[in-house]
Amino acid sequence: MDIEDRPDLNIGSPWSEMDLFDLANCVRLRQPIEEIAGFLCRSRREVRDMVDELGKTGKLGKRVAETAAGAKDPR
Repeated sequence: MDIEDRPDLNIGSPWSEMDLFDLANCVRLRQPIEEIAGFLCRSRREVRDMVDELGKTGKLGKRVAETAAGAKDPR
């Protein structure tokens, strides 16, 4: 089996709004795909495909901005 498609808990499941929020937040924080996939319990390929899909439709930037606006100031 290709490591990109390693089975995980949520693989093949529809993406919830919370999944998409978490994905955007992870992208905003520049986390590696491997960490994002582990956090979301999805395959690396599934995460890459969703990032590509959201990027092509222009929704990724909007979602990243929304997560940034909701982020707390660490000070």
